[in-house]
Amino acid sequence: MERIRYLALPGRVTEALDEGYKLLPTAPDRRELLLILAQVHQRQHRWHDAAVLHEKAIRTVRSPDEEAYVRHHIGRRLFDEARFRAAADEFQWAADLYRVAGHPGLAEENRQAMRHALQVHGNERGLGRLAFEPS
Repeated sequence: MERIRYLALPGRVTEALDEGYKLLPTAPDRRELLLILAQVHQRQHRWHDAAVLHEKAIRTVRSPDEEAYVRHHIGRRLFDEARFRAAADEFQWAADLYRVAGHPGLAEENRQAMRHALQVHGNERGLGRLAFEPS
């Protein structure tokens, strides 16, 4: 899987995707490979392809902290897409899941990401403040 990340960096995207999709059926950590492939698509601004892989990754989760990890990745994609309000929702969801799973540090990181997404959303709307108050 590290090789796929490495291949995607110098611009060998097609090779990275080909290799990643070939590994997918037998990957020991299917969720992580799905997230890596989604990230490769994100870097190419292929949002739909990344979203499909994120949805497949969500279907592999077995615990709140695993779901939080995937939700965080979804939030990052939505932020990259400039869908700041939707990104904030995913970051809040991840924060809540991490809190329930007993990971307060990761919960706080996602709350900070949520606040940043809301700030950018508010700035984009000309509000100059959080567009919505986080719960």
